[in-house]
Amino acid sequence: MPISHDPSTREAKLAEALRTNLRKRKAPARGSFDENTAALEAAKLAPRPYGVVRELLGISHGDGERVALRVEMSAPFRAPDSSEWAVAVRLVGDGGQFDTEAGKAAFGRDGLSATRKAIDLVQVAIDLASITHDLRWPEDEAPYDLSAPI
Repeated sequence: MPISHDPSTREAKLAEALRTNLRKRKAPARGSFDENTAALEAAKLAPRPYGVVRELLGISHGDGERVALRVEMSAPFRAPDSSEWAVAVRLVGDGGQFDTEAGKAAFGRDGLSATRKAIDLVQVAIDLASITHDLRWPEDEAPYDLSAPI
């Protein structure tokens, strides 16, 4: 197959390859169905208000609709019926699985480890949002680098 010399075509193919690679790397962080159920239930008990971690502009791949996306995290809290700690994560604005009243929780043996796992969960939420939206910085609309650390 010949390689296209059109920069926009090459850039689109590289971006899709990056998204695919990120999905494969981050799939283990999503956990099993039972873990997701616990994550949803624990997030409902998270202390409010959540802190804003990142603000992005999402441009829908389907219709070009522009929407403000806001990634939020809770403060660490004791997980219900457990010795673990939890931190809730939600992504407001994309309508995906993290765009709920409470979001999802990440668990750890203490507040710091729960926060570290929540940061991984933030990366997963942003990766999932990139499937339906072109992610950009709101100030100058520069493309958001999915491989950039939170």
